[in-house]
Amino acid sequence: MKIERLDRIALGVRDLDETAAFFEGLLGIRFDAPLSDDKLGMEARYSREGLELVAGHPGSVVDKFTSSRGEGVFCVVFKVSDMDAAVRHFREKGLEPVNDVTFGALREVAFHPARAHGLQIVLAAYPDPHPATAAALAD
Repeated sequence: MKIERLDRIALGVRDLDETAAFFEGLLGIRFDAPLSDDKLGMEARYSREGLELVAGHPGSVVDKFTSSRGEGVFCVVFKVSDMDAAVRHFREKGLEPVNDVTFGALREVAFHPARAHGLQIVLAAYPDPHPATAAALAD
């Protein structure tokens, strides 16, 4: 099992728009429009530079995180090409999945931070578009 790359760092925040505006002004980056998932109770905004902002609905995991710890690094996401092999490898190392979700062609599996020195690790698997396709679809 091999990690392909660091995919993104997700920050747990209270206000997506306020935080996006802050980092856009500070770093000169742009965030995509918000995505929402009622099942997970959260909203997210992604930047092409690898920063993700997540805000939780009341009572969600992200809401509990920001309420107890304040805003900050919520998880680190690594891209893998073979999710099943990666999950098996993590289990062999003593980490158990706490969440397994699929959004279209994206599958993400999250692992509890207790066995990873306090870091919530999320594995992501999705098809990469050809760079020409990505460029043609960019705004």
